[in-house]
Amino acid sequence: MDCDINLDGEIDRDEFVKFIEQITAETFNVVSQGLIISLIVAPTVAIATKKATEGVPGVGKVVQKLPTSIYASLVTLAVVWVNSDSS
Repeated sequence: MDCDINLDGEIDRDEFVKFIEQITAETFNVVSQGLIISLIVAPTVAIATKKATEGVPGVGKVVQKLPTSIYASLVTLAVVWVNSDSS
């Protein structure tokens, strides 16, 4: 195992603490990147592309009627949903 530093076949307290610190840091980085994409980038892109989407036949009239905040929230939820399915 990577966490058995002294190669004695057992994980002592110090090795366990280092393992937990390592896995926590890696998990935090992955979760942070996902949150940044989902909560900052997605709404920004949604707001920026709302005008372009309004011109799409069939969808445009619905998009025009939606307030920007609702549209951005729906796009953000879709991104979160897609990200949760892929992980």
